[in-house]
Amino acid sequence: MSKVSGTISADIVCANGSTQLRRHAQTYPLKIAKTFPFPGNQLGIYVMDASPGIMAGDCYELEWRIGETADVLITNQSYTKVHPPRDGENAVSEQRQRLHLGKDAYVEYMPEPLMLYRDATLISDTAVEMERGSTLMLSELTCPGRTHRGERFHYEKLRSRFTVAYDGEMIYQAKQQIVPKEGRVGVIPRWHSFTHLGMFYLFSERADAAVVEELRQHLSEFAAKFPELYVGVSLTYRYGLAVFVLGRRVFELQQLLHAAW
Repeated sequence: MSKVSGTISADIVCANGSTQLRRHAQTYPLKIAKTFPFPGNQLGIYVMDASPGIMAGDCYELEWRIGETADVLITNQSYTKVHPPRDGENAVSEQRQRLHLGKDAYVEYMPEPLMLYRDATLISDTAVEMERGSTLMLSELTCPGRTHRGERFHYEKLRSRFTVAYDGEMIYQAKQQIVPKEGRVGVIPRWHSFTHLGMFYLFSERADAAVVEELRQHLSEFAAKFPELYVGVSLTYRYGLAVFVLGRRVFELQQLLHAAW
């Protein structure tokens, strides 16, 4: 197991109709920058990383507790970069994220893209607990590496797990493992010729088939501008929907995920 090297633990509450960062603790190299008021009494929180990224053998832990009726957007200031081990080492990087949403809380969790460098390994685990009436929008975007350096799928491994529990019931679980060296050179199984993967999730009691159809129509009109994107929208088991998009350029996926949001 990697050693914990950077942590954030934060309590976000709604008091007198205003969402506030009530208390938080952090350890280097992670830090919460100054918060910002957004329209509609939403609070914007930006996470800073004073390090060049997650180093091999290190683990980032982030825990967010969002209180009843709080309204917050959480993001970071730049790509999450994962560095390789030194020669002769076999260290991996880890990132663990925990979100607890209180009753009627509204959370947008929108980190910048993830990029693994040559020979890097990342094990990621994100767990969400939601109380009745809460809403979560979450996006992810994974790059194949530093493409301008010729590092397309040259990382060692990416393994991720994402779980969502609503009112004590597990309603969603996704696992993914990408090991480029196990596929043919230059080809990632089932990805065809695509290189970038984007995901957008909405978990809410209001996420139903009608919302999915409306979202499909909206994204089909948007995707017509970018014919190289491959997009799918579906309901999850309960209280949720998922958008998956494959492409070859970060900015195209970012625009589509923003359109979904």
